[in-house]
Amino acid sequence: MILCTLLALSGLLLIYLEFFLPGGVMGVFGSLLLIASVVFFSYQGYGPFWLFVYLLTLAALLFFCIKYALNRVRRTGTKGTMFLDSDQAGFYASEYDKSLVGKEGVVSSDLKPSGHIQIENKHYQAVSQTGYIEKGSLIKVIGGRGAYLICKRQK
Repeated sequence: MILCTLLALSGLLLIYLEFFLPGGVMGVFGSLLLIASVVFFSYQGYGPFWLFVYLLTLAALLFFCIKYALNRVRRTGTKGTMFLDSDQAGFYASEYDKSLVGKEGVVSSDLKPSGHIQIENKHYQAVSQTGYIEKGSLIKVIGGRGAYLICKRQK
């Protein structure tokens, strides 16, 4: 009985740790330990009633373990995420320069549909709105998405 209890508690601990150390390894080993505890319990000669009670107890403990881990995850981060603000320091999403919208430039590498353009002697990543634009063609910036400028051929 002590072996079954130790296996079950170890399995529950590993499943709890899975919420904080993602990767699946802890959850898989925790599940295997829970299954092993049920197998060892069934071989100890207790009747079907006690096996049912043991399974019910394990299910309840697993439910409360997961519920507790989810509550801890919600409390560790901000806005319902498990990542702390201190972990996100220095990260800025790429964004195109909005002041370039409406400006004209030259294609410095073929846009098929993405490539590079040059505006005021600076190079930028760009995507053509209509498809292929040859190197050396005149373009006009009409918008942007992420770090890319969206441009179209000048006529």
